[in-house]
Amino acid sequence: MGKNYLKLSESDSELTITHSFLGASRNLYIIEKQFIIEKEINISQFINYLSLFALCIELGLKNIIKNTNKVWNEHDLEKLYYNADMETNNCLSKKFFGSYTNDFKNSFIALIKNVKNLYVEARYCYGESLDYFINEKYINNNMIVFDEIINNNEPYMILKLFLEELGEYHNFIHIKSVEKIDLNKDINNLINDTIKNKFEIQENIEVTEK
Repeated sequence: MGKNYLKLSESDSELTITHSFLGASRNLYIIEKQFIIEKEINISQFINYLSLFALCIELGLKNIIKNTNKVWNEHDLEKLYYNADMETNNCLSKKFFGSYTNDFKNSFIALIKNVKNLYVEARYCYGESLDYFINEKYINNNMIVFDEIINNNEPYMILKLFLEELGEYHNFIHIKSVEKIDLNKDINNLINDTIKNKFEIQENIEVTEK
C-alpha cells in the first residue's frame, strides 16, 4: 500500500506545513510556561500535552520532507524521521548527532521506534508510548510534577532536544533561502523562489559541530 498524501499546490503546502509547525511549537511553549508556573498538573492534562508535543515533532519532520506539493498523511514518528533524514541526505541526523556520543544516538533510535505512535496514543490517552513519560517517580497525589519530567525524564529530554533541532534546522534553511530572493516580486513568485532556494540549500547544507 502506497503513501497517502494530501495534495496541495507547492505554495499552499509550503505555507501550510511551515505555519502548522511554527504554530504548534509556539502553542507548546505557552503551555509549558504555564505548567512550570503551576508545577503540578492533572495526568489527563499532561497526556494531552504529550499529544501536542508529538504533533510538533511530526510537523517539524514534515516541514523538512521536500515533496512540497504533497503532505504525507502519516503520524508514525519513526517513518517520518527516516524519510526526513533520507530527503536531507543524512544531514539532519549528522547535524543532530554531531556533538553527542554513540550511546545517545542509539538511545534516540530506540526511543523514536518505541514511541513512534505517541501522537495517536496520547491523543486518545492509551498505549505503551505513554509508559515512557508517566510513572510513580513523576506523580504526587495523582498529579504530574512537571519539573520532574522536564529535568529528569530521559525520553522527554531526548525528544525535546530533537524538537529544538527541528526548529533550528527550519530557521537555518528559511533564513538562507530568504537571503537569496528578490523582494521586488509578487507573493506567489516569492514563495516559489523560497521553495526552490530551500531545496538547493538543503541539498548542499554543511554539517557543523554544535
